[in-house]
Amino acid sequence: MKVSKVQRVPAKAAPLRQQVASNLRTAIIDGRFQPGERLKEGELCAWTGVSRTAVREALRQLEAEGIVDNIPNQGPVVARVSPDEARQHYEVRGMLEGLTARTAAERISEREIKDLHRLKRDLDRAFKSGSVAKVLECKNQLDEFLMSVSANSVVKGFVSVIRARLSYLRPIVLSQPERLKENAVEVHAIIDAIITRKPQAAWQAAVNHVNMGARATLKVLEQLEVAAEHQAALDAEAALRAKRPRGRPRRDAAPNNPVGRVTM
Repeated sequence: MKVSKVQRVPAKAAPLRQQVASNLRTAIIDGRFQPGERLKEGELCAWTGVSRTAVREALRQLEAEGIVDNIPNQGPVVARVSPDEARQHYEVRGMLEGLTARTAAERISEREIKDLHRLKRDLDRAFKSGSVAKVLECKNQLDEFLMSVSANSVVKGFVSVIRARLSYLRPIVLSQPERLKENAVEVHAIIDAIITRKPQAAWQAAVNHVNMGARATLKVLEQLEVAAEHQAALDAEAALRAKRPRGRPRRDAAPNNPVGRVTM
């Protein structure tokens, strides 16, 4: 049996559809599913331990959120994001994360400041290790912490959907050495502004962090699109060659003659 990519849903979880959708969303954010990968009902049922009806309802919810696409003759797949879609997502995300950071700076308690210092130390170790996986893990913990401090469930819901749409790009973007270094500086600015309870500075640092991420992500997306177009052209050429009848090659398909044809 394949290794489970999605957490099982507790028998008493309610409402069931939301729990299944939450587990699937988390799995996509964590990169356990790749963009374009099929989401097979049978596997999802086995992994989550729920019925096909619950899985289908969860998939429809994720489709409404834009995280899943339903492809004719193929079924549900993890959605891909175009550069234009990513740009729009980042514009909204910048405002939401700026609001989260500003609210956190206004509301944070002394005990939570101590917790944030600990998270900062964990992030420093992750950045120094150069491990993208460790950095992402710590950043996810930081995001959850700031959402908890700001205590705005509406913002948290919107941000989780946006992050799910763009999650597969985060490891690619952070794999660029210069972006990893920039990321460390930007995250420190957010944390320091919140610890010192400076709401406007926290807002500005968070918005700047998202804008810098947007610039790096759009660059990667454009590169991926160029590579995909090039691969599609190669595939089309290969398909045409495969359709040509075998036998004596056509004159226009003959290889270059290194000697030169003799004219009679």
